[in-house]
Parts: sequence; structure tokens; C-alpha cells
Amino acid sequence: MKNVAIIIILFQSFQFVNAQQGFAETQNFLVTTEIMNQDQEHPSYVINLVRSEDDSQKISTLTIEDTELFEDIFITTLENPGLEGISKVIKMEIEYLACCAHVEAYYYMVKEDNTIVALPELRNVYCENSDTDFQYIFPNQEYGIKGNILETQTFYKETVKDIKYVNLKQSFAWNNGVVQDSKTTAITGY
Repeated sequence: MKNVAIIIILFQSFQFVNAQQGFAETQNFLVTTEIMNQDQEHPSYVINLVRSEDDSQKISTLTIEDTELFEDIFITTLENPGLEGISKVIKMEIEYLACCAHVEAYYYMVKEDNTIVALPELRNVYCENSDTDFQYIFPNQEYGIKGNILETQTFYKETVKDIKYVNLKQSFAWNNGVVQDSKTTAITGY
């Protein structure tokens, strides 16, 4: 019985360490939706990313034009991403479904004074047997580089937890509260 308890504690500790390095679901942010022209068969939506405790504070406003294929919105956060002056990163993914899943990913860095810094949008297409995606990697994550935000293309083996390798697409330096192009030009991870 003692061994079972030790195994459970080790398993939960491992899950906690993994959660520290990745984005996790959150209830601190939500999306409000406004349907524009309700006379149309597929009207566009205006969506606002807001804080749960105060929906008058808009973090971002986007318009979804292709509402026929629109499926869902997912919001996750990365706490303490390892950038000076940044408390968390919000990732909002908008999913459209057709023969493949098309996902628009929006990243918002929350500064300690609660101002927002948006990163360029990333787009992914997931079809059957897809083994790659584009994402940002922050300093406290695996493959992260101190003071840099890495736009990467990650290739997987069998599952998304089993990384084959990571290609650097672009690197941004975080300098005194400003995102700038970086001189980092290579990253290798196997």
C-alpha cells in the first residue's frame, strides 16, 4: 500500500511539472459573442476576449466571417512564461471544421501592469495523420531561450507528447517591454 501511495505522489508531481511548462485551461478569461446581421443564413460574429471578473475590459476583438465552418474557441494560459515583466500568456484558438480542422491561434502576453502585447497570429491545419504544428515557445518551456519568444514548427512522432524535432521559424527578443526581431537563428531539438 505504501508503494502505491508513493507512485501516486510521483505521478501527480510529474503532471504538475508538465503543467508548469505548457498552456493550461483557465476560467480567468472568456469570450463574449455578438451576432452581426441575423437576417443572413450565416451571419458574422464579433467575439471579444475578456477577463471573467470584468467583461468590460476587452483584451481582443475579432470577427468570425465563416460561421458555417466555425466550430469552437479554446482559451488557455501559460503562467510565468519566463519573460521579464510578463505575468502570463493567453492563447486563444479558433477552430473551423471542414475536411480538416483549421485553427487560428492568437497569443496575448499580459504585462505586470495588465497591459496586453499581442503576437502575430499563427495558423495550423490538422488533417488525418497530421504530424506538425506552428506554435510559440517561451523561455520557461522546453526548447525555450532566455529573453526570446520562438515561433516554431514542431514535428511529432506518434502523439503530440512525443516530439520528433523542432524547427525555428522566427525569433523575437523581449527587450524592455518591446518585442523585436532577434538574432537567434537556429534551434535544434530531437
